[in-house]
Amino acid sequence: MSTVEQEFTIEELNERLEALGQEMMGLVRLNARAGTGTSAYEAEYIRVSKEMEQIRERKSAIEEAELSEMMRQKRIDEMKKYLSSTDTPLTKFDGALFRRLVDKVIIHSLVEATFIFRSGIELKEILV
Repeated sequence: MSTVEQEFTIEELNERLEALGQEMMGLVRLNARAGTGTSAYEAEYIRVSKEMEQIRERKSAIEEAELSEMMRQKRIDEMKKYLSSTDTPLTKFDGALFRRLVDKVIIHSLVEATFIFRSGIELKEILV
């Protein structure tokens, strides 16, 4: 398994990118002193470039996942806050509340439905 495929934090990925950047600068300096590109230099340069690109992609994926989770948690917190702000229990269907909390309903059969909340939570129900 390559270094990139393992699980790392954003900070660790940034540190690895910095180290690879330094390694690449060293390769460029070495090649400049040698005067012409050698196959060993080119192979190493390509290896470092590919690893840097893989790390950037992994870092981007982690950041997107963290942002998605943060937004989901924010929606859940907003839903909790709204529900706790109502002092009286519901005695009948509240269409405004339903539309505020539920994104969509998937009807599977006459007695089975899935409610997908705006927070991302899915609730499968058997209606009797």
